[in-house]
Amino acid sequence: MTTPIVASKNRYEILSLYSEVAPFLEQVVRSADAHRNALGFFAENVFYDFAVRDRLLVMVESSPTGRQYVGHLLFRPQPPRAHVMQMLTLPEFKRRGLASQLLDHLRAQLTQNGFISIYARVAEDLVESNEFWHKQGFYVQRVEKGGATRKRQIHVRCHELASPQLFPTSGIDAGNPLGLITSPVDVVPLYLLDLNVLFDVAPRRPRHAEAASLFQAERSNFCRLAISSEIREELQRTAHVGRTDPMAAYISLYPSFPLLDVKEGATLLDELAALIFPDRFKNGLLTANDRSDLRHVATAIQHELAGLITNDEAILSASHAIQKRYSIEIVSPSAFRIEGDAPSANAAFETRQDVTLALQEVGKSDETAVLGLLSKLSLSGSSIAAGWIPIDPQGRIATCCAVWQDGGLVGYATWAAKGGVGALTIRIAVDETSPYSLNATRILLIYMLENLTIQGSQSIRLEFPPNQSHVRELAASFGFHSTGHHGSLTKLVLGSVLTSATWQVGQAELATKCGLKLPTAAPTYRNVDQPIQVLTPNGNQTHVQLDMLETLLSPALLCLPGRPAVLTPIHNKFADELLGSSPQGSLLPRASASLFQDRHYLSGPNTLRHFKRGTIILFYESTKHGGRAAVVSIGRVREAYLRATDLLDSDGLEHSVLTTDTLDKIGKSKMKTVTIFDNIFTLPYPVPLTTLKRIGCGAATQLITTRALTDAQLREILTEAFVRG
Repeated sequence: MTTPIVASKNRYEILSLYSEVAPFLEQVVRSADAHRNALGFFAENVFYDFAVRDRLLVMVESSPTGRQYVGHLLFRPQPPRAHVMQMLTLPEFKRRGLASQLLDHLRAQLTQNGFISIYARVAEDLVESNEFWHKQGFYVQRVEKGGATRKRQIHVRCHELASPQLFPTSGIDAGNPLGLITSPVDVVPLYLLDLNVLFDVAPRRPRHAEAASLFQAERSNFCRLAISSEIREELQRTAHVGRTDPMAAYISLYPSFPLLDVKEGATLLDELAALIFPDRFKNGLLTANDRSDLRHVATAIQHELAGLITNDEAILSASHAIQKRYSIEIVSPSAFRIEGDAPSANAAFETRQDVTLALQEVGKSDETAVLGLLSKLSLSGSSIAAGWIPIDPQGRIATCCAVWQDGGLVGYATWAAKGGVGALTIRIAVDETSPYSLNATRILLIYMLENLTIQGSQSIRLEFPPNQSHVRELAASFGFHSTGHHGSLTKLVLGSVLTSATWQVGQAELATKCGLKLPTAAPTYRNVDQPIQVLTPNGNQTHVQLDMLETLLSPALLCLPGRPAVLTPIHNKFADELLGSSPQGSLLPRASASLFQDRHYLSGPNTLRHFKRGTIILFYESTKHGGRAAVVSIGRVREAYLRATDLLDSDGLEHSVLTTDTLDKIGKSKMKTVTIFDNIFTLPYPVPLTTLKRIGCGAATQLITTRALTDAQLREILTEAFVRG
């Protein structure tokens, strides 16, 4: 493709197709060699290889006598990022803005294709080059050592693209395929307060700690609080004549909502009375307090708020029925605290750099380090105070975790204890000057999603400081997309494996918590790209391909009737490292494969035919070396291919748990099937060998290699795996 550019009296063009740039390849190579001090050295065949794949832009000057080479740009796309390998304009064409034109062309091309960022490596001593990249909006992400010969310091510069993933238009498009509504009002859920919760703020009240945690959660921007007009009337009814009530002055600080249409309200109040006080309502014995409680709930419903916070036992007992019918939550203040022995972050991870990264829960003693990281990333003191370090002396109101390397803080994330209706805000910050920042980001995102999967369906808003390209790039692969606001992304989490039997329950939960409606019954599987009809939160009906829908809702698996599934064996040692399926934690660092959401399962060449894209893969832990003889995990096949063992180097094996030394553990064949899979779920109830034998897929000859499962067998396994008894 040729792009004409007019500058002064000259006409310049940018060529990008191989057929166009081929005549200029010799000049490109000669010019690059002549400026290798600034550009570094690439062999001649590299330029030809990049040109053939349309990864070389060549700028030429057109005149009546022909075209003259002016400069070139060599780039390597690795979605969602791209790397500028070389960029040059000849000295005689300097100061004409041509280098900017080359870069603008690349930016436009990458933006159109949904890329998130561009990287360029610039030697520190090249002052003029660094000034150019700085003016082009490429910030210094980190500084690395160059080659041993020149001993240069290299500035790794990054530029974030204004792609649809970052700045979508409203409605349904590539940037917002599920039509999510993400205005700030919708993001932070607004709850009405019952009067009994307000009184619990007093120090000597039995529920003081719970109430204090609730108000700490509000200060941390995890929720917003309001009152109904009914509270003012309630206080007036109980006020003592001639005595000032301090609570009346206190509630004036909160926004207030009145009960709307009286006729409509009367019908609603009767419906609620039948749910909350069925006996007293039936017998006409509702008290003034009962009617006041009903008006609180009705006000939240009429104004479409997130819900009501109360300690009233009758209202709390009816919470499930109210949520199912009116899509609002009825919760107590204790919902905003982490109660009991909640799992805390405590794990170590091996990396390819032969260092260990530690994921740990953040405590009071770590606040100084966290504050230092957040300040370094240009967050203001007021921003930090508004939820970035939500450590409550009354109790844990949020999960706060961090990734450390040798005592140094690399990354940090926090989110509220309270999930449910409304978006859950997760704040993440990573020191991208660290060489371990990419893996730290992976650890935090994977841990966050694993943690939230336990809670089921959830709407998530991810917030982060400026210049967090790793967060943007990796979050996109997990199904996050733009909110339309710089510095935040959003996604929905299904957090479950849906089958025909569990479809209606999962569909209803997703609709209630996230506003997204799947079909009322599980559609029959046709292929992995079949469109699934969804009704989006903004009220539009659209169709999303099955493969994309699972990614957008990940972790999620939609086991539609007729979807192909296979059962494949794995040794318990490999299962623990690849799938994280061990029922017991390990004191040893996790394998590097656990840093990735897409992992690689290697098997013999004859298994390739089973691993079609979209196939459900179930892992059977064999009895070897003390294995459990049970199906322990499930996932989704993304891709499978054959690869010679001598081409599987350490980089290629990083997503698996094998090394070049242990490849022979899975057979002597010189070719291996590499299966890329994701959306991994550890089965809550491993399905034992006795069940597999009963349903006809547990014979010894059937468990030594990968085999297809029938629809009935898959249904039986998943029923036992996810439903006790």
